[in-house]
Amino acid sequence: MPGARRFEELVSWQRGHELHVEVWKVCNRPPASRDFKFRDQIRDASESVPRNVAEGFGRYGPAQFLNFLDVSRASALETKSLLKKGLAVGYWNEEEFRRLDGLATRAIQAIAKFQRYLRSPQAGRNANQNRPQGPNEYGPNSPANDPNDPNDPNDPNDPKV
Repeated sequence: MPGARRFEELVSWQRGHELHVEVWKVCNRPPASRDFKFRDQIRDASESVPRNVAEGFGRYGPAQFLNFLDVSRASALETKSLLKKGLAVGYWNEEEFRRLDGLATRAIQAIAKFQRYLRSPQAGRNANQNRPQGPNEYGPNSPANDPNDPNDPNDPNDPKV
């Protein structure tokens, strides 16, 4: 089975992104929107979840990727803690809290499952087998490595843009 070619394909990134977007939305409404320190803190914690999955994806070894997933998982746990604080001080109701907390739990579970895989012997074998040979993460046979490509970032017909 081929691995992910883009970080957006990773379930751990998808769950973290979903969590962050929903946290962002609830923090746009008062009273959370008026508590700037809290709002910024929970937004930063929740944004760190998919951000670190994406950054880890840019690394080629499972050990490096695991370090970024550790940070991502910790940020999801920080988000859960801040969600509890938001409930306690009345920034959202119990129903919203359960929904958001469930999203955070799903993100943590996806990250933990991915971490278990990256610690497996199979992950090391796959990493060595699929290590890119060309100048970018997509490998030597990728259209991104076509030497005849004019590399025009404004070309609307270019599928790589």
